[in-house]
Amino acid sequence: MEEDKRVPIDRGWAWVILVANFIVVFLVIGCTSSFGLFFAEFMSEYKASASTIAVALSVQTVIFSFSSLFAMNFGCGLASNRTYIILGGLFGCSAYVISAIIKDMSYLILSHGLIFGISYGFSYGPALVVLGRYFNKKRGLAATLGNMGASFGSLIFPPVIRILLDNYGLKGALVVIGGLFLNLCVAGALMRPIAFYKERIKCTTVNLKELILSQNIWTTHDEIEGGRNHTPNVGNHTTIDNCSHFKLTQENCYKGRMSTVKKVFLDKTKTICNASIKFQVLQNLLFRMWIPVCFLAIIGCVQIVIFIPPHAKDLQIADSKITLLVIMIGASNLFSKIFVAFLIHRSCMTKTHMMAVSLIITGASCMFISLYTDFLTISILSVIFGFFGTVYFGLFPAVIAEFVGVENLSSAMAINMLMQGLGLSISNPILGYLRDTSGSFYASFYVMGSTLIISGVILFLEPLCRKLERRRADSKNIEQEVVVTP
Repeated sequence: MEEDKRVPIDRGWAWVILVANFIVVFLVIGCTSSFGLFFAEFMSEYKASASTIAVALSVQTVIFSFSSLFAMNFGCGLASNRTYIILGGLFGCSAYVISAIIKDMSYLILSHGLIFGISYGFSYGPALVVLGRYFNKKRGLAATLGNMGASFGSLIFPPVIRILLDNYGLKGALVVIGGLFLNLCVAGALMRPIAFYKERIKCTTVNLKELILSQNIWTTHDEIEGGRNHTPNVGNHTTIDNCSHFKLTQENCYKGRMSTVKKVFLDKTKTICNASIKFQVLQNLLFRMWIPVCFLAIIGCVQIVIFIPPHAKDLQIADSKITLLVIMIGASNLFSKIFVAFLIHRSCMTKTHMMAVSLIITGASCMFISLYTDFLTISILSVIFGFFGTVYFGLFPAVIAEFVGVENLSSAMAINMLMQGLGLSISNPILGYLRDTSGSFYASFYVMGSTLIISGVILFLEPLCRKLERRRADSKNIEQEVVVTP
């Protein structure tokens, strides 16, 4: 209990972690949500088809899924979340710089597919895991505030990218954005592991014991010096023994710390071999319900903002107004985060139901895509998506934590990322193919709207699944008691 009080949960350095998470989400999600502007530029400058760029995005999501899986499970014994976030910044910078020097669109699969997929997986997932470990009672509020980075990123990056494209061209803009990704290294450096505090508490306890021991030794030494006239030989002998004991204590302490370092290194090496996902989390009925939700919801929540700019370009809308559409999404997203934080604080609605309603409204708006024929009407879609379509990203870490518990959060997040990546990797080429064969993005928006509506309806099964999960947990506890009882 004393150690728990000295670990800054919901206070202290936890707010620094929140700021660092904000930076990660600001850069990664803000840049990814604004990729639609680059999408349109790649199509016009390289005369590329939507399917070709969609394949690169599919590779990116597959690599993102597996790199998230590695960073949060199999590779957790090799390096900390802090290290992976820093590596994510280096990979992100490399991806954009390489994209700037390629001469053929096929290399986009390497740069923005493979390399940026690693950057995305190494930075986004571990940042959410660290944030979840530093907050308990305020986890929902922290997740919402941290995800505001996506809102500000969607608000700031579009005009910045437009200015860069107009002044430096596609290649120059990519180089500058690549440099901005190095700020992930700064955010990663702030991600201090929770284990740091537990280790410091342990070291403080050991040092305190050493101090008490040394004080006892020198107290004995003073007493012996005072009685030297009576027992000189014994006193000298005892003093030498005590001084030797003190020196040996220091030497043993130093050797002990060196051996601890070696032990940690060996333990980490063994952990790489032994670490794996706790698939027992799949026994949780609430998490089973969540798997199809994350698989379907991510398709619309990610792709709509990417497909709005090229769809607007097909409607002959000016580039400046297309940028304004993306800015509208970011501004609406910001207001949405504030509104959701207010609802969470007032406990007006459960997080699951908030997410379900938002997904259904966003999906329904996509089904009327044929009615959005000019800037004014497509602005309505942008505002609806910005306000409702991004609620999913702000709430899903807290929802997963409520479903499976903090102790299973890392494994659940890894499986969640894997299913999201699978959904995106399958849908990307399909959506691009529909655009190339039909000549418009209408069919693509119908698919995205359908997946959002279905995922929202599934979430309304949460009360039933929670009831069944409680029965399963109770029956399991009864079985364990029967086995233990002689």
